Amino acid sequence: MTAQTPDPHGDDLRAVVIDLSERLKAVEARLGIASQAVVTREPSPAESEVVEASAREQQDSLEFEVGQNWFALIGIVVLAIGMAFLLSLPFAGLPAVLPSVAGYAICGIMLLLARFSQRSFETLSKYLRGASMLLLFFATLRLFYFGETLALQTESLVGRAIFIAVLALNLTLAWRRDSQPLFFIAMLTGYATAVAVDSTGFLLGLVTVLAFLVVYVRIKRQWRNLAPLGFVLSMATYAIWAVGNPVVGNTAAIQREAQLAVYFIPLWMAVFSAGTLLRENLEKEHTNVQVTGLLVCGMGFGVFFLHNLIAFDTTFIVSHLLASAVLLVLAVAFWKREQSWFSTFIYAMTGYMALSFALMKAFAVPEVFVALSLQSLVVIATAIYFRSPFIIVTNCLIFIGIIVGYVVVAEAEQGMSIGFGIVALVSARVLNWQQERLSLKTDLMRNAYLAIAFVVFPYALYYLVPAAFVAVSWVGIALFYYGMNLIMRNRKYRWMGHMTLILTALYVLIIGTSQLESHYRIITFFVLGTIMLVVSLAFTMVRGRRQQNQETGESGE
Repeated sequence: MTAQTPDPHGDDLRAVVIDLSERLKAVEARLGIASQAVVTREPSPAESEVVEASAREQQDSLEFEVGQNWFALIGIVVLAIGMAFLLSLPFAGLPAVLPSVAGYAICGIMLLLARFSQRSFETLSKYLRGASMLLLFFATLRLFYFGETLALQTESLVGRAIFIAVLALNLTLAWRRDSQPLFFIAMLTGYATAVAVDSTGFLLGLVTVLAFLVVYVRIKRQWRNLAPLGFVLSMATYAIWAVGNPVVGNTAAIQREAQLAVYFIPLWMAVFSAGTLLRENLEKEHTNVQVTGLLVCGMGFGVFFLHNLIAFDTTFIVSHLLASAVLLVLAVAFWKREQSWFSTFIYAMTGYMALSFALMKAFAVPEVFVALSLQSLVVIATAIYFRSPFIIVTNCLIFIGIIVGYVVVAEAEQGMSIGFGIVALVSARVLNWQQERLSLKTDLMRNAYLAIAFVVFPYALYYLVPAAFVAVSWVGIALFYYGMNLIMRNRKYRWMGHMTLILTALYVLIIGTSQLESHYRIITFFVLGTIMLVVSLAFTMVRGRRQQNQETGESGE
């Protein structure tokens, strides 16, 4: 056998592979990519030390977070609560103003500590400022409450001036520190001041000022969360006042005297909505914008409606018309400024709801159902302007609810169902006319309104027309649909005519043969049979004409 000679290129190829492997490992190490080699190896001592050091660093970070930040916050909160309880003691035998003076002194010390510690203990400094702001308000509150003898009365001009001065000091401190949490604390003391003074005029005025101030700061500093938080505090303050302000020891009772108070709620709704409407970034509706809209339309209008319903019956219509106008203007503003779909929808539907409540209060049953059905046309018109299919769908469901409500409530048919049918036909026609503007890809909504008309017209005539002429009147409806088909060139009306004739035939065969007198029965059969034959002949002629046009190459309808 001949000895195998070594391949001179084998060693070179092996060297190249080894070199490429080393280079690949170097690239993976540089990019931080873990090696996918099949053969695993134990980490080196140096690598083990790095992993252990990273784990210890994470544990130390968590421990320092708990020990430095959490304990500082809890400790300051506990001390502040303890100081508040101390200030609330009666201190019999001492001057009434002394506990508040002591509280002011402690606040001053806490602010000095916060200032001197802001470089070395920044977190502790922030907590001290927040606690001092709350304690400053509580020390002021001690002048008017808790003691056996009170230093001041909330009705006094001096007392209210002190409250305002403390609020101004807190707001200034929060503004200068450019701190959103501190500004929220200042807001909280402001709304608490409105409750503590226990005066209708003072409360409404201060809440209005705070609303404008919160919106200004939200726009100026771009603090997104201020608007929803401020609105919640505003409505909570109003709700406390509306039930008699039991927080300060009053007997709980619905406020029924200050009728003008409810008009402040639409004002606050407009102010806080402007805070989101005038923001700089209009490209996207952030969560806080949508939350603000939900709060304004849900919580705001809810409190407004309930207080009006319970306490202010005489001003219910006017106030709801005003609220409807405010909400619809806001919907238009959101649409014009940023083409918003969510805010436009929620404000518009709440505005329509306010208008519906006003109509329900203005009209008696069953006339109110006519007014509500006409409102449906207004809703469709504005929905077309807003290009909102969501409003169209919601309005259709509400319109169906109006018809069902009328059928349930009305003791006898008075012809109003005919109006419902006309509104349904007009709505379908308008939707067909503006389908491109609404971006409706299907005929679902138009078909829904046509279906409503198809059901409502026979229902109305069944109760309005004598039983002997019900079938004849239904034939008249079918002829009306055929006429609409000739005018509008829309085969949907033709199909409605077909279905109405079929419905009439079923009625005649099931009911007419057994309940109608003989001469009326004969007339009904002759009329229905004649019309159906005429329709059949008409379609036969149309089909023949089409076939003839196709054979001659002409286009025909």
